[in-house]
Amino acid sequence: MPIKRIFLPLALTAFLLAACVEITYLPISTATVESADSTTLPAPPKTATPVPPTQAPDLGVSTEALRGLTVELWHGLDGSQASLLAQMAAEFSLSNPWGITVNASGWGNLAGLEQAISSGQAGNGLPELALAMPEQALAWDEESLLAPLNPYVVNPEFGFTLADLDDFPAGFWQQDEVAGRRLGIPAVRSARFLFYNQAWARELGFSAPPQTAEEFREQVCAANATFRADADLSNDGYGGLVLDGDPWTAYSWFRAFGGDVFADDGFNFASPENEAALTFLRELRADGCAWLSSDLTAYHHLVARRALFITGSMTEIAAQNAAFGAAASPDVWTVIPFPGVRQAAVAYGPSFVLFESSPARQLAGWLFMRWALSPQNQVRWAQESGYLPARVSAFELVRNPSAQWRVAAELASQMDNYPQSAGWRVVRRVLGDGFYAFFVLDLTADAVLSEMQSTIEDVLEE
Repeated sequence: MPIKRIFLPLALTAFLLAACVEITYLPISTATVESADSTTLPAPPKTATPVPPTQAPDLGVSTEALRGLTVELWHGLDGSQASLLAQMAAEFSLSNPWGITVNASGWGNLAGLEQAISSGQAGNGLPELALAMPEQALAWDEESLLAPLNPYVVNPEFGFTLADLDDFPAGFWQQDEVAGRRLGIPAVRSARFLFYNQAWARELGFSAPPQTAEEFREQVCAANATFRADADLSNDGYGGLVLDGDPWTAYSWFRAFGGDVFADDGFNFASPENEAALTFLRELRADGCAWLSSDLTAYHHLVARRALFITGSMTEIAAQNAAFGAAASPDVWTVIPFPGVRQAAVAYGPSFVLFESSPARQLAGWLFMRWALSPQNQVRWAQESGYLPARVSAFELVRNPSAQWRVAAELASQMDNYPQSAGWRVVRRVLGDGFYAFFVLDLTADAVLSEMQSTIEDVLEE
């Protein structure tokens, strides 16, 4: 059966529904656990201060025009995150000096938000601002729906100061700017990491997390060797890395080996670097040092020492800590980047965007956006979601973060961007489906990369 038949229907469905990644929001665990060795931590997050023009552009509206305005904020959050955003909108509405009212409306998830925007284009009306992924913003910008934020950012009265601009990590800030046009402002950010059982690694003789592919191979295979040494043949595949089909996992491995899926002329999966990443993982599995789990989550495998490594996001740190707590395990664990020829962690998350409307409504939307991105409000978001704030000054203000959260915050300075393309909404699905099929069907790296490339070309042509 051709590989394409396995994940082409899923990719087409994703494209037709404009389905984007659903973000799971979990509270931050306050469990006390050891962080990674201090010698492995990078410097604090770097920031890049854009230089404002000598004369800021006129926004074309007076503050008097703001009085009594009601603006709509749409988002794809649910649960406690949606409640927090609604509370923040209510607080701003009651306290801002211009008398602006902000109504926050949730659409359940990012796919629901995208469908709501499509319906709004059909005649039901669009909001003044939204909280969306950067790739969604790129799609809306292609339809000329968004107002560039450059004039607002540099406005001397209503914009950001130089200190504000220098407070955003450069990697986070750059995700919403394309060809000099700022389409959004980062709200919060996550990343995919390797979850690493340090306590077990030390018992295996490893004093530090792996930083290269060969160091990683040595550790996962040493973990597997402990199972091969006993008399039970049924557990000989345990001990190393639990594989998964998450697209952010796949993309992070590609980046660790110097690869990517995007070039100047569009998406391109087939590259020596991507092939090297897949071949490395395939060889680990063939040697018994990496394995697939049939369980929905792998947290318990890290706790039970059936795996030295699993993968997870910022929002899964709390669940992993809860699993260690439920088992009363004394083991210490941490998060690390994906090791290859370099260390890679890819930042992603929602940003605020502003839709084209009247100058007064756009300014009203911007004023709420700026208020919501204050360090104090960033801390509230981080506390509720487990995400990283988008501002460095908020990192130190988060109350009782887990040791793993602190390590992730230290890694913010070296996090990678991902393809700035509206097509990433679909390509991500194809990447995840192909990555999982690669392991399930025991395919060669060049074969699955070729089929992923062919599939995405077919999907984007539709």
